[in-house]
Amino acid sequence: MTILLVGIDGGGTGTRLRVATPGGAPIASGTGGPANIATDPDQAWRSIADALAQTRAHLPQGAVLHVAAGLAGAEVHGARARFLTRHPADFATFIVETDAYTSCLGAHGGADGAIMAIGTGSIGYALLTRAGETLRRRVGGWGFPQGDEGSGAWIGRRAVAAMLQAHDGRIAPDALTRACWSRLALEDDPPAWAVNRRPAEFARLAPLVLAADAEGSPQAAAILRDAAAEIDAQIAALCRPEGFADLPLCLLGGLGQVFAPRLSPESRKTLHAPRGNAVDGALLLARQGLEAGRHAGTQPGLRRLFNADRQDSQPAGSP
Repeated sequence: MTILLVGIDGGGTGTRLRVATPGGAPIASGTGGPANIATDPDQAWRSIADALAQTRAHLPQGAVLHVAAGLAGAEVHGARARFLTRHPADFATFIVETDAYTSCLGAHGGADGAIMAIGTGSIGYALLTRAGETLRRRVGGWGFPQGDEGSGAWIGRRAVAAMLQAHDGRIAPDALTRACWSRLALEDDPPAWAVNRRPAEFARLAPLVLAADAEGSPQAAAILRDAAAEIDAQIAALCRPEGFADLPLCLLGGLGQVFAPRLSPESRKTLHAPRGNAVDGALLLARQGLEAGRHAGTQPGLRRLFNADRQDSQPAGSP
């Protein structure tokens, strides 16, 4: 009987999967479509199945799979339970967590630490072990437009707002407002472009802001300065409680390294390079499932592990 681990990172735009030995040696990998279990659990299952199917030719017949997944939407109440009841799974163990959790786990190799992920959205997450219990803390990540401050979508929305203000004559046009108008004119009437657009579409405007800043655009400089302040505020809130302040912090996501030199000295004081990614974190979690199954005397195919729906700890003062 061959025992293998499967780690899955599923987000709103795509899924990555890796199969490895219990010792961590990679066996095969696959990719799939979106896997947000709060918005479309059936699509998430299809994406995972597609990614796993790509690895089947590389797996020994009858291999026992211990699986863990970090999936977008897993923090939404009831989402995990609905996802796990959609289809039967022939996994020996199956742990479902949030993608922020597995990203933090992977970034610090399973040790205590914090992350600030800045991509299309933004979220801060931290893990701290005390007396054998893992404490979690989350800041931000509440979605666009009501949250995700400092993210690519937030930056893109600010760029569109500046473009419209310049169009009205409320501010002077500059390199950013002109570039934004030209870019949006390729798709739609620029003043109407933002209607019903998705966060990822706003986030695709972030490179325009970075390029315009390099050209000396006052509007781009102001947007990036404000974005950095928003990220600083999230990091400060994340690390404020006792014990969290000195945790190593990793900046993740497509804009993580863009903001590294723009943050305050306080935010940068514990910055570390990530040791791994969300798939690595999921594989660490899969190993925990394997060990838990062994401890419980689980037979292959008879046990499915998953955490009960819960809310991660919220910033002080949250309702």
